[in-house]
Amino acid sequence: MKSEWRVTSNIIDGEKMYAVYRLRDAQKTDHSGNREFAGEYVKDREQAEFVAANLNLAEKEKAR
Repeated sequence: MKSEWRVTSNIIDGEKMYAVYRLRDAQKTDHSGNREFAGEYVKDREQAEFVAANLNLAEKEKAR
């Protein structure tokens, strides 16, 4: 089962960047091979959090 969408950060070219991801298998260890990303890295954490929240909302709506 996949996890909820989350925000991760990474320093890229000296600047903190953010991305939205989820685990492909929530029962397994969090590592690069178990991550699925939604889009690219962005500079704005609030933007990434907005995307993650909307993806999680869409998943809940789809499950109904």
